[in-house]
Amino acid sequence: MILITFILIIHAIVVGVWSRGFNLNNKVSNSSLEPLTVIIACKNEEHSLPTLLSSLKDQTTKPFEIIIVDDHSTDLTNQISSEFTVINNYGVGKKEAIRTGIKHCKTKWAITTDADVKVPSTWIKSMSSAASFTSGSALIGPVKITSHTNSIFSGVECLDYTALMGWAASTAIHGNAAMGSAANFAIKVSDYPNEDQIKSKIASGDDVFAIHSLVSLGKKVFWVHDMQACVEAGSAGSIKNWIKQRARWGAKAMHYTNLEAVRTSYWIALIGLTQLTTLGFLIADFKSTILAFSFLWLGRAAIDIIFTRKVAAWFQISTPTLSWLLLAITYPFQIPAVFIYSFFFKAKWR
Repeated sequence: MILITFILIIHAIVVGVWSRGFNLNNKVSNSSLEPLTVIIACKNEEHSLPTLLSSLKDQTTKPFEIIIVDDHSTDLTNQISSEFTVINNYGVGKKEAIRTGIKHCKTKWAITTDADVKVPSTWIKSMSSAASFTSGSALIGPVKITSHTNSIFSGVECLDYTALMGWAASTAIHGNAAMGSAANFAIKVSDYPNEDQIKSKIASGDDVFAIHSLVSLGKKVFWVHDMQACVEAGSAGSIKNWIKQRARWGAKAMHYTNLEAVRTSYWIALIGLTQLTTLGFLIADFKSTILAFSFLWLGRAAIDIIFTRKVAAWFQISTPTLSWLLLAITYPFQIPAVFIYSFFFKAKWR
């Protein structure tokens, strides 16, 4: 019990730091607007692109240019995008597609997003305002998961990603970000990392490795604490796709060099494995371990919920009550599930 108490105290301190960081992020208000070039790297997105392109036309502040980089699509992606600047990927994969788009930018700043997201009409205005105000080299915009169904599983997925975004925001309070999403990521064109810095041989991580590279070079990467800049990404749609997505994310963790990202990855893995160990002891000997099991699982759940509720409220996310319980129960199992999936399947960006 002493060891478990110590683990929970450490976890409370760690999560408390995240919570404080999220509190300190204030909305940026600035009248100046930095011209932005939107880069959309896509492959076989004929069904998703029309919605995104329509929303980009409806922006209160228009982007300087919209560049669609087609990564060798075999559907109608190229034809659907013909109204805008369409470029074929010079290489293969998302990282090379974004790099191709960056090479064609005529503006000081570029902003990336994904073909299957929804952006508010204030997206460009908010991110342009932040870009004109910042002293950093890149900006992480907020992203949330939305679902057309109000199922318990979709609620778990939304909350899980919300907690991840809350952590990302908290790390960026002083410009030393550890994670972000290419679905909403603005960067100075001149500071975009080279192929080695972004680890081009790894299928995933076009956003995270770019951030880690900038921070390692002493450049600042900040969070945009403004819901008017929030992008909505669709849910994975199934448990299999969710695990597949997490496996893709998890596969790149072994290549992290950012200290904050490494420490957090190890800590989350440690506390999760400790929980699974107590579960194993509980199954083997119910009477002697039930107190330790209950204390650890309930303690961690309470600490995580306090933080996640705060972030979910800011993101204006409402989920079924049972989703919170299911997330607390299943979270420790994500680590072995991702490991097993990663062992048998190779990660792909699409």
